Amino acid sequence: MNLERYIEQQQIVPTDILAEAVRLAGKTGRGLGTTLLDMGVFSDDQLYQTYSQLSGLPVWNGRGEVASDLGLAQDFLLFNRILPVQAEDGITVVIPSPEDDGLIQLLQRLLPGSKLALAAERDIQFRLQSHFDLTDDGTSGGDYVSDIEHLKDLALEAPIIRHVNDMIINGIKMGASDIHLEPMKHKIELRYRVDGVLHSRPAPTAEEYPAIVSRIKILSQLDIAERRLPQDGRFSLKSGGKDVDIRVSTIPTTSGEDIAMRLLDQKKQLLSLDALGITPAATLQLREVLRKSHGLILVTGPTGSGKTTTLYSGLRDIIDGEKKIITVEDPVEYDIPGITQIPVNADIGVTFASTLRSILRHDPDVILVGEIRDRDTAEIAVQAALTGHLVLSTVHTNSAVGAIGRLLNMGVADYLLASSLIAVTGQRLLRRLCPHCRRAHRVDATLHDKFGLPLGAEIYAAAGCDVCGGIGYRGRLPICEFLRIDAAVRSAILSEPTAERIAATASDYHTMMNDGMARVLMGETTIDEVLRVVG
Repeated sequence: MNLERYIEQQQIVPTDILAEAVRLAGKTGRGLGTTLLDMGVFSDDQLYQTYSQLSGLPVWNGRGEVASDLGLAQDFLLFNRILPVQAEDGITVVIPSPEDDGLIQLLQRLLPGSKLALAAERDIQFRLQSHFDLTDDGTSGGDYVSDIEHLKDLALEAPIIRHVNDMIINGIKMGASDIHLEPMKHKIELRYRVDGVLHSRPAPTAEEYPAIVSRIKILSQLDIAERRLPQDGRFSLKSGGKDVDIRVSTIPTTSGEDIAMRLLDQKKQLLSLDALGITPAATLQLREVLRKSHGLILVTGPTGSGKTTTLYSGLRDIIDGEKKIITVEDPVEYDIPGITQIPVNADIGVTFASTLRSILRHDPDVILVGEIRDRDTAEIAVQAALTGHLVLSTVHTNSAVGAIGRLLNMGVADYLLASSLIAVTGQRLLRRLCPHCRRAHRVDATLHDKFGLPLGAEIYAAAGCDVCGGIGYRGRLPICEFLRIDAAVRSAILSEPTAERIAATASDYHTMMNDGMARVLMGETTIDEVLRVVG
């Protein structure tokens, strides 16, 4: 196999860059493919697709258990980065490169009848270390390089740049909302949050980790010498023609710095209220209260439950050129034409509360406050709602009725809250069943008695297939509850503002559990998923 000739014939890489890669590969002995990776010319995907086209070997799909009864020594597998797996159709031997003809011939002699497949070296190493219960030798995630200048140099080297880029691009391809790098005592965990659930993937070694952290900090314009305090930053990159904004947060731990990266598609299209996926009844109720001229509307739920998307979609629904709409956000996640958006910057004193005081002088009709976090913000938002403004905001609570107690605990007077609040909606995101592999079954007496589902109704369970990556779910859908503040609820706020009392008093209060079970009957999700999210 001649990778150089194939690349040259297919004109995959410019001639001068290919010549330099060949020179470096001969000098270091690392192989042409690995050298192209180190130079940043190829991504992992590009290299292995090229390998596959040239050699005729498939790229490993990640399936199968490690075959440990083949008589191959552990040291031999680890040294050569060879991963034998038991697949449905026999033994597949996964190798990092088809360039070593001698190794391939040896494997064919040792394991006649086995098939070969290709995978990135770190993927193979990860599976081998997990199977043999090994840890990386050398420094742990907390043993940082003391020389800051040397650390900067490491962060600017091609392998580290490529590693960070691949990590983020893989997250984008997976549809991840967050990437987590978590240092442990002797290893690093890399996890992607996809559809609300974390999935582990092969991680950098503990030796590489300090340079990777420094690379991310340099991109985010953070202080690479500061490892004792939390830091927040952001940067952008292009992937697949899209601008992706990445919010970075670091926190110190006993084993090193934990990194969390949130991926935001800057060109993501805002949905209309009708396209959000919430029930038509809840959409109609929300649209009705958005037509009010004044009052406070709250959206509740945990981080990542779609609160901001719902509020933005609501704003989009009422933009008509006749209203002045101002938002105060931390950060501004979507650029919306036709409204004034203000980012919070606590470092220079631009907070939710201080900005709210200022924007009231600009005669807005509608105000969106990204989040009510403290008493000052809550009181100003309530006062704005009482003085002729429609105010939209979010609160971190577990339910719609819980938002009332949260604001009262912040110190908002009960009579002011009862007078200003007009509606609260709570929401969560459930994983949607993969339509290609879901399995049907019938509601039995146990499910009927426990959840009130119709006896004998057809519902579905998750299975797993190649389309959904073996998970059984693909994508997410919202469930919600809507609490309209009527006279009875206002009376409860003033007399007995407990969540139980308000829920019992509210007319036509449809809970998230009710909504989730309705989605189960529609075949969109599972009972297990509803219980996981709603509890």
